[in-house]
Amino acid sequence: VTNGSEFGDLRFLQDNTSAIAAYDSTNFGFLSNIQRGDSITVTGVLGVYRGLLEIYVTQNPSLHSQNNTLPIPLLITPSQIGETTESKLVMINNVVFAGGGGSFTVGTHPFTSNGQSSQIYLRISNPLIGTTIPSGPVSLIGVSSQYTLSIPANDGYQMLPRDHNDIIG
Repeated sequence: VTNGSEFGDLRFLQDNTSAIAAYDSTNFGFLSNIQRGDSITVTGVLGVYRGLLEIYVTQNPSLHSQNNTLPIPLLITPSQIGETTESKLVMINNVVFAGGGGSFTVGTHPFTSNGQSSQIYLRISNPLIGTTIPSGPVSLIGVSSQYTLSIPANDGYQMLPRDHNDIIG
């Protein structure tokens, strides 16, 4: 598991072969105690929400171990955020935020890196809310994700940083 409660009821699972989102749409809190670094097995139904492939968790996950080493983020460019990186932990260097010097708020925040553009998205539970947006170039780590209303779902790609440790510089 590459994230904890900073994404609400959404957890991203990654191994050496691929990655996928797991979402608890019930009121049972199946994923509420699952933390970054946990090794789990989930049971559920495969679905797509706003372009993002997800497992809708239907019971408590099996917890195999905790505090495992996370995968090394895949170094990419903004234009590589897409289907091939979906749900994976990624990193982009030389990120410059459009709102540098302001404060992070809930929602999207555009950035550029070496002439390419993308955005991050912050949920209300993200610990970056209310902190200062960096003014200069940084390295950015986050989960590659998608949120779109388009059919087919071929846009809406974004990064989901987890906390202040995902902004390096």
